[in-house]
Amino acid sequence: MAKTVRIGLLGFGTVGTGVYGMLNDNREAITRKIGLQVEIVRIGIRDTSKPRSADSDLFTTDLQSIINDPNIDVILELMGGVDPAASLVEQALLNGKHVVTANKELIAKHGSRLVHLAKSKGLDLHYEAAVGGGIPIVQPLKHQLAGNDVIQMMGILNGTTNYILTQMEQKGSDFSDALAEAQAHGYAEADPTNDVEGFDTAYKISILASIAFGKQVPIDTVHREGITKVSKLDMEYADSFGYRIKLLGIVDAVAHDIVRVRVHPTMIPRTHPLASVMDVYNALWLQGDFVGDLMFSGRGAGSHPTASAVVGDLVDVGRNIFMGGNGSAIPYDEGMKTVNMDDLESAFYLRLRVLDRPRALGEIATVMGAHEISLAEMQMRTLPEVAGDTTQRGEIVFLTHSCKERSLRDALDSVSKMPMVTDVAALIRVESNVL
Repeated sequence: MAKTVRIGLLGFGTVGTGVYGMLNDNREAITRKIGLQVEIVRIGIRDTSKPRSADSDLFTTDLQSIINDPNIDVILELMGGVDPAASLVEQALLNGKHVVTANKELIAKHGSRLVHLAKSKGLDLHYEAAVGGGIPIVQPLKHQLAGNDVIQMMGILNGTTNYILTQMEQKGSDFSDALAEAQAHGYAEADPTNDVEGFDTAYKISILASIAFGKQVPIDTVHREGITKVSKLDMEYADSFGYRIKLLGIVDAVAHDIVRVRVHPTMIPRTHPLASVMDVYNALWLQGDFVGDLMFSGRGAGSHPTASAVVGDLVDVGRNIFMGGNGSAIPYDEGMKTVNMDDLESAFYLRLRVLDRPRALGEIATVMGAHEISLAEMQMRTLPEVAGDTTQRGEIVFLTHSCKERSLRDALDSVSKMPMVTDVAALIRVESNVL
């Protein structure tokens, strides 16, 4: 039996650096837990000009040479993106190498195919770090919770957006100021689109849905909205109604083999466990038919938490190599049936800007009622005058009772055409019956 697990590392950014440091700093403890020594023998990079915190002899820009090296046992794919990661991971599995990846986009788009390939080869393919960083979410869904039917999952799965929304709520910051602060702290990239437009959360919640329900959720069926339209004014109204606004990834079990997967800003009661998750922390709340309500929470991103998940997966792979067993990849099929948002039953928060005229509220309420939208709560206020314009304007905020999204959209289409309505300023779904 080999006494050393030899590793090829693809990518040496934030996560790769963290993994390298953890394997060096905790080498003795990791060796005890696996029963074998662990050694990084090659590191694949794209840019040789950047300063690196590792032995320069380990680095190469020839990624294919790492995949094809017969002496390497495990590939750690920490590059991100699909191209060339997908082809590299596939070739690594074909070459008989176990794979650990932190690549959420790769697993969201190609997870079923790659996991089936790993299983057919008797290999491990682990991806705990792709969802939730250092929070153990994937393994519990695969194993400890596998006997449960999942009724609903809701998660704060992106630390950048949670930090921004926390700053907007606690400091009264505008979105742009909160984003700039997140970038200054290194929580947000120079181009924050992947985070603030909900792509990152969509990849992660689709992976969790695929594991929980046993079939891959097509990423293009995930409804996605970001946080760029959320204002600090919406935060204030949410607080007055007893809610907080979070960007949530949500999975609804519509039927035994049908799900609805969605990502959007959501008002949740301040008493809900997810409402207290602040700053860069992530959390997943789920409801199982036997286990009841559970929540996993912790730091979801960054060098150390994500490295912890990668090394945890590596330890599992090393133990499997030590025991001489087959790979523990748990396959799931493609083709999960999904439904769109039309028949979603939800309460809604609406903020309308209107001309301050008599009977405006009554006429709007009448139109809403004609579409079977029942209003639960309401607030009104007069807006300050605009310089050079004496037209009086106001703002009306509604919380609706639960209704179908299709009906709400039809009602808003009619309301937006009313002469006294100048703007539908905000529309946010409200999860009011989650406990």
